[in-house]
Amino acid sequence: MELPLKEIVFEDGMDGFGVFAISAVDKPAIKQNYVYFSEQQQVRFALQEEQRIVFAPALIPNQKIYRNVEGEEFNLTVSADTIKKIAIDFAKNNRMNNVNIEHQNELISGVTMFQSLVTDEHTVPSVKGFEDLPIGTWFIGAKVNNDEVWNGIKEGKYNGWSIHAMFPNKPVSNLSEDKIGLLKSILNNLK
Repeated sequence: MELPLKEIVFEDGMDGFGVFAISAVDKPAIKQNYVYFSEQQQVRFALQEEQRIVFAPALIPNQKIYRNVEGEEFNLTVSADTIKKIAIDFAKNNRMNNVNIEHQNELISGVTMFQSLVTDEHTVPSVKGFEDLPIGTWFIGAKVNNDEVWNGIKEGKYNGWSIHAMFPNKPVSNLSEDKIGLLKSILNNLK
């Protein structure tokens, strides 16, 4: 049985909601890892290791992300329009240096997010090495001066970004447009 689908809801000015930090994690829910240059590792997008820069997506539109909240299992998704609003709110509220590890509440120092990009069809439709990701994906690039974090990235302890956030959500119909059309046709034939 397919899990219920819920969608993140966010509008500018929703007090108490948004992305409060970007978390360096072992297993990003969006299943996309950091990319950095290393002589020992072939990567899709090369950045010089001596610069200690990592780059990865933070949110991908319309991707189903499994959630289990107090025993309620569902998939969560977010639209490209909502991702853009979230990224703007994150910057507007000066949270670009809010980084934590594995969603712990303590912020760490020595990791500076200096790139925040939401791809869009008019300006930057894709990012080299991530061409398979849809328009509307939010990318974060960071300079990592924190030795413990950098060594964790190189050792594979931290593999990507995860948003440390709170959002309301709403149910989304699990019926595809094809199924809805078929059901309407059946109902019309019954009349």
